[in-house]
Amino acid sequence: MIVTTSHATLINGKIYEAPANNVVELLQKRKQCFVFIRHSIDGKLPSIIYEYKGGELISSKKLFVLSRVSILRYITEILATYFYFLFKKHNVEISYIGVDPLNSLSGILLRKAGRFKKVIFYSVDFADKRFKSKVLNYMYHWIDSFCARNADQVWSVSYRIWKIRSKAGVLNKKNIFLPNVPSDNYKMFKNNKKKKYDLITLGIIDEQLDFIGIFDAISDLRMKYPEINLKIIGSGPREDEYQRYVVSRGLEKSIKFLGYLSHENALNEISRSGVGLALYNGKWNFNYYGDSMKCREYFCFGLPVITTDTHSTVEEINSYSVGIVCKMDKESYKTALINIFENYMLYSRNSYALADKYKNVHKNILDEL
Repeated sequence: MIVTTSHATLINGKIYEAPANNVVELLQKRKQCFVFIRHSIDGKLPSIIYEYKGGELISSKKLFVLSRVSILRYITEILATYFYFLFKKHNVEISYIGVDPLNSLSGILLRKAGRFKKVIFYSVDFADKRFKSKVLNYMYHWIDSFCARNADQVWSVSYRIWKIRSKAGVLNKKNIFLPNVPSDNYKMFKNNKKKKYDLITLGIIDEQLDFIGIFDAISDLRMKYPEINLKIIGSGPREDEYQRYVVSRGLEKSIKFLGYLSHENALNEISRSGVGLALYNGKWNFNYYGDSMKCREYFCFGLPVITTDTHSTVEEINSYSVGIVCKMDKESYKTALINIFENYMLYSRNSYALADKYKNVHKNILDEL
């Protein structure tokens, strides 16, 4: 049996909880018995325990967590998870996957109490300055380091995080690189026909992505490439602002806001697109150490990628020549798009090749558990 615990956030009424989705989807597909605990990263969601048998959801219940004050929420999440399993009868042959340091800490404490056999610290992000508060930042780094030292395995989603663990003394046999590749669900769409001039991006529509720059680039390129379009999947606090900007530039026919989509529907849209965009602007400092999940999904469908040098995946994008890593401005985006359109098949083949490198990576690591 496997227990996996993660944090999620609620935006415009929709729950965002990647990359835990990959593990949950694969466990469901394998028809396994498992438990999934979803805590709230910002207090907007209740903490809920979901129990699955044979891959099917059989029960769910809320955990008591003090949600309004962040430090109290963090503490009560750890305690709620700990005491739920401490007094629950189950086989101790359980593997626990904690997505992020707080969830991993709960698992390590439970292993020390004899409730779990193996604990995995699923290290999905890292930041030198995670919080403005010096006290919270110190606590974050202490817990992160404690979990890396005491977990049975550390699953690092990026090379930059992997290097941090290695420099801190985590042995290679314990420090495993596990990029954010999507679950096998993408395979049902792999035969869809791509539209070369359809651009796509997805994620929370907030301050961390440069939408204005790509809007302006598309406006300038419409004469040269009249078929060019951009699809935006997701929602967020700046969605209305960007929609108004699109209208002000007369781009309604070229730029479509698709809103929140299920993971499968999002993969379907990606599979029918030609170029994937990941234009992070660096305002979310943890992106620097992160692995871009959207880029990994683009690779699975052979999409060339245009991105900025703000995340760890750029190292492989450059090494495999799967796209263009450019500066964050309109002219750079235009140059990158022209380059990709003129050399499309080369970039697309390279993108498929990079995806094949990590084929079945989640399945293989779960088989080991």
